[in-house]
Amino acid sequence: MTGFYTIFWGIILSLAAFYSARKIGYSGLLWFIASFFYWPLACLYILAALPNKKLDKRRREEMILLQEQLAKKRRLENPSSSSIPQHTISDEKTII
Repeated sequence: MTGFYTIFWGIILSLAAFYSARKIGYSGLLWFIASFFYWPLACLYILAALPNKKLDKRRREEMILLQEQLAKKRRLENPSSSSIPQHTISDEKTII
């Protein structure tokens, strides 16, 4: 009877490893198999320590989008090399 409980909890913990791996961007099937034939708790600990691939991919995509928007904004601005305004308050040209 104890063998049944061991296999039952092994499958439950392996399913937890499967869903955890899929959630962070790794192969769920591979982690299920590794967890079932190895120590399920050890696999869950390893999964908890691994970086989140899905989150890293989304961050890279957002960074590229932000860089494109910044480049577009820079192109639209006036390409003046000086930050000194051309006119003062009295509308006379500023002597540079």
